[in-house]
Amino acid sequence: MTGLGAVRRNVETPALPGSAVRTLLLGLAVAALLVGCGYRPLGANGGPTGGHQVYLEAFTNETMRPGLQGVVAAELLRQLRFRGMLRSSESGPPDLILSGNVNGYQNTPVAFGAQDIGRRFRVRVTLTTTLMGRADGKVRFSEAVWGEAYYTAGVGAVSATASEDEAVKLAAQDLASKLVARLMEEW
Repeated sequence: MTGLGAVRRNVETPALPGSAVRTLLLGLAVAALLVGCGYRPLGANGGPTGGHQVYLEAFTNETMRPGLQGVVAAELLRQLRFRGMLRSSESGPPDLILSGNVNGYQNTPVAFGAQDIGRRFRVRVTLTTTLMGRADGKVRFSEAVWGEAYYTAGVGAVSATASEDEAVKLAAQDLASKLVARLMEEW
């Protein structure tokens, strides 16, 4: 032993077992094969295989919650942009037109405190949509889509309002995700 309390240890790095190395190499080979065949993550480089492009009309709001249609439209635009389904104005007219109105907003207590006061809530946003072909005016589908999210009310009014606002955004994300999945089913 050299110095005060110096201890020399023989530290070895653990070797990977043979099966782990084989699994790692197999995974890399499969990934290289998939990339070589042209597979890409959804949303990376263009839209769906049919090449349809969607124009999003301004939504209307029939609820008592102001600005709800803006939150829903913003999330839907984000999802459509991510999937490559929006067309810029320079590339010509779109193939499909999506219109709709936000006609449902529910904020329902699902759990209660000791004095029967709501502590946990479910927010549900409903959007009635219509997808039409631009050239022929044919309605491809017309249906209601909803999204929901949960939140726990805070102690004060400001905290409860902030929690509800965040839940509204999450419900709009859920709604937009469901609607875009439904759009992709059409082609």
